[in-house]
Amino acid sequence: MNYVTKLAATALLATTALSGAAHAQDETFRFVMVSHIGSNDANMGWLTESLAAFEEKYPDVTTEYVSTNNYSVQEHVRLLEQAIATKPDGIAVPIVDADAFEGPLRKAIEMGIPVVAFNIPDARPVGERIPYLTYVGGDEYLTGLHLGEYALEQVAAGNIPQPTGVVCASHDAAHQGLKARCAGMKAAMEGTGAAFEELFIGAEPATARNTLQSYLQANPETNYIFTVAGWSSPWAWGVANDMGLSPDVDNEGVTVLTVDEAPVSIEGIRAGHLLAANSQGFWLQGYAPMEWLYWNKTLGYEPQSDILTGPVIINAENAEKWADLVRGVFGDEEYDNQNTW
Repeated sequence: MNYVTKLAATALLATTALSGAAHAQDETFRFVMVSHIGSNDANMGWLTESLAAFEEKYPDVTTEYVSTNNYSVQEHVRLLEQAIATKPDGIAVPIVDADAFEGPLRKAIEMGIPVVAFNIPDARPVGERIPYLTYVGGDEYLTGLHLGEYALEQVAAGNIPQPTGVVCASHDAAHQGLKARCAGMKAAMEGTGAAFEELFIGAEPATARNTLQSYLQANPETNYIFTVAGWSSPWAWGVANDMGLSPDVDNEGVTVLTVDEAPVSIEGIRAGHLLAANSQGFWLQGYAPMEWLYWNKTLGYEPQSDILTGPVIINAENAEKWADLVRGVFGDEEYDNQNTW
């Protein structure tokens, strides 16, 4: 991935020094985050909480979070075009599909609306990609790569089986970030001799379960399942468990890995159902794009590099600390509601 890595915390360290001068501005601003993450996804909580914190620090800015639970690229483009038509002072958006988003975003930029990509970048080289100000988010190739490398460390320690077949279970075949996660996992597993396949399972539970069951029946050598959404990991574990494939974390049977600092991911690890997940720094992915937009409007600042906010491996050693952190953000009731084990 052609990102210039920079500590994400840098985005926040200078805030105190600049906020006093910035608040002297009389002008008010409206920034819109047009997201692919709806209220059915635990990660929306990180983003909306961070936007609220941003508004508290910058009272001269109003932020809007726009998304849908019935996701499609076409619907996302429609929401983006609607947002652009309202002429906001800035837009933050994940580049789920560079081809589909290029036209609307280039139009917005030509209109003088600054754009920050978050969560998913345009993976093309800087001279070819959509000319947004910067990207704030994880490197999803590294997410898959580092989770795969962590799994192999556990293989070497004798804690889980040697991989013989790995399936990357994805719910969105067009999502560039999810494809990058699968590519990273494939790269990590290349030296093991294990077969690897990316499998589209869809986002509907019954269909996903049936697809996974059929795949595992047809490919009995498969003993690793990587679900590229945390909420689909119980489906994968449940299918493997019903098939008698011993999917809990031990040195036999199937091993399941997933992603994100969501309650379902963290509690799956704590229960011994999942080997590991990751954090991609979702709170920063909400806050930092708004700050870059604000500094661009008030100070003319243009970030000099993309900012990586992850990945950070979540495993049995640190899952309890992550649970405390996430409960503090979501609250006990919402945390428990999102734990679907």
